[in-house]
Amino acid sequence: MNILICAADPADKALSAFASRSFPSGTAREIVADAVFSRVCRKKAPGAFVYFDAGLGSDRVIELASKLDSLDCRGWGVLDRRGESTDPAAYFFAGACDYVGAALFKSGFGPGRFDDALAFAGVPEGGGETEPIAAGPGGRGSFPGWPALEEGTDIAVRFCYAAIGNQKNLLERIGEKRLDKLREDFAAFLEPWSKECGGIVWIRDNAGCLLLFPPQDEGMNPVLAAFRLLLDRALIGYEVFKLEVPLSFRFAFHAGRTTWQRPGATGKIVSEDVNFAFHLGGKAAGDGYIVSSSDAEKAVPSSLRDLFSAAGDFEGRSLIASRRFKD
Repeated sequence: MNILICAADPADKALSAFASRSFPSGTAREIVADAVFSRVCRKKAPGAFVYFDAGLGSDRVIELASKLDSLDCRGWGVLDRRGESTDPAAYFFAGACDYVGAALFKSGFGPGRFDDALAFAGVPEGGGETEPIAAGPGGRGSFPGWPALEEGTDIAVRFCYAAIGNQKNLLERIGEKRLDKLREDFAAFLEPWSKECGGIVWIRDNAGCLLLFPPQDEGMNPVLAAFRLLLDRALIGYEVFKLEVPLSFRFAFHAGRTTWQRPGATGKIVSEDVNFAFHLGGKAAGDGYIVSSSDAEKAVPSSLRDLFSAAGDFEGRSLIASRRFKD
């Protein structure tokens, strides 16, 4: 696959060094000046993955990236070598598949890192493998599937608390009856959504749902799936839930242990990690954000890690949270 980098200066040595550190020696790499990108992209971009230098400015990057819409480009990303982008998620809203912050730009890609970006773009090159998640003590190397678990078994899982965001505002705008129906519809929506990641909707409360995922990815990575849902929230609100008002979501991830019981038979479960996951989702998660405890930090794909930052401590655990998803 060809790598095309668009920047103000095609002779920029820092960009050349990043490309050398990050991509195999046999990979075709070229740096193109932004002044001629519009003219040459039809020839050079098809079949390539394009990176734009964030130093061009977000408006200019998004303008140039729009030239790729009608081309058979593998995807595009942003190289923010100085960490100067105030709103990195704006690039994803515009269709980006990767964002490289200052630390990663300096170190270069490790094994599998570029495959993560390709997987986000829907390109199965290199297998699109994401970083494996440690199963933890007593965890299984290969998850047997929820029906195969014996009730009462102690298991290692990843928890995700998911809920509609801005519910107080929605209550005022659409009323209690319609908000109750929206919560029901959202829980139903989460059933196939979580299944794509190998997960299940496990326990519901008045505001949202606690989902379980295997300790290792069994399908799409759930944090990546949540990220995509946040990006598409306006379209999903209108097309899926028939809302005429803005819709947002909140997600909280944690990894730990629980006693397995099938959905609907969970009333007697006593688990510190289950309680923490509910508290994290109900008290620490922000509307329009993904928050994760340090225990689940490895679940964040490497292609998204530059979009997460430290978010303080909660009940004795440090947190990270996604950036720039407030409505």
